[in-house]
Amino acid sequence: MTTDITIPRIDLPFAISQEHPLQDGLYPATLEWARRFGLVTREAAAERLRRYRLELCSYYAPTVDSGPALQLLTDWITWAVVFEDQIDEATAGLRPDLLAPVLDEFRAILRDDPGMPAPSNPAMAALADLWQRTAADSGPQWRQRFYDHVSDQFRAELRASIHRATRTPMDIATCIELRAKTGWVTFTHDLQHHIHRVWVPDTVYCSTPYQTLLWSVADILMWTNDLFSYTRESAFGELNNLAIVLQTEQGLAPQQAVNRVHAMIDDRVADFVKAGRALPDLVRSLRLPPDAARGAEHGLTHLRTLVRGSYDWHLSCERYQHGPDITANLHTLDDLFGITQAGGDANTGCVPEEGTEQAK
Repeated sequence: MTTDITIPRIDLPFAISQEHPLQDGLYPATLEWARRFGLVTREAAAERLRRYRLELCSYYAPTVDSGPALQLLTDWITWAVVFEDQIDEATAGLRPDLLAPVLDEFRAILRDDPGMPAPSNPAMAALADLWQRTAADSGPQWRQRFYDHVSDQFRAELRASIHRATRTPMDIATCIELRAKTGWVTFTHDLQHHIHRVWVPDTVYCSTPYQTLLWSVADILMWTNDLFSYTRESAFGELNNLAIVLQTEQGLAPQQAVNRVHAMIDDRVADFVKAGRALPDLVRSLRLPPDAARGAEHGLTHLRTLVRGSYDWHLSCERYQHGPDITANLHTLDDLFGITQAGGDANTGCVPEEGTEQAK
């Protein structure tokens, strides 16, 4: 059974995303890359990936004319998409006890820890390839910022996994916090800087206007996603969705909850616009050198394309179109993290009780 809702139009004061001249080649190349590392092994998985319209990652970099740079961005986002499917619709998100060490292994790859063993699962192998392609062409400051953001993403994913595994509902404040931190927004913004060869210095990046811009984008993107995924996620009991949490906590009807989230998105768009107007004054008052001022200007432009591009992607993506039985394939995806091999009861959705023998 599905819940029918109407998603109101989201008004954004930015130009509609345009087709990139290089976009048609992105999906075939990223599919080949995903097959090579075992992220995609069956035609059903390839079809699932196709429905994401990953070629539209080019919306986030409309002025980049380098095919390899756009392909790197697309491959990274493909990895993040596969990661989310493992968390949301395979079994990884139901086993925080087994997920935590996998996330630590991912972190070790991004730290270039010495003596790392060969990757033990497809997700590790693909991540190692991505990091090798990225780290060699980036500075230490960028690498540290990227690592910090991805590590924070993993930490938030683990928190959300604990809620799922223990079937503990989220309150509104927790949901808002975790939605922002599990949205791959800081990750994608870092990659925008990388492929555009732009650096936003800490004096700008850590300022209140820039942080307001960044986290308002995170809220806009993730709450928009909550609207588009509401019907699907409400059908299989997802907890990390703001509309679902509002509906539960405030006793709202589905459409009322959707309308409430839409109003909250409008408020965050206003916050973004206000902070964007404040940023040039901040740059002038700090008397930053020209390259830092240009970095701030480019950063603001990238965030605008992120907001607009994500919304236009949601409108075009087939991911959230569903049939009558939208839960049919829940928890039937290939295990790409090695979670199932590590725990025989990984498909139960329950955390083993204390004292129960766990897989070694």
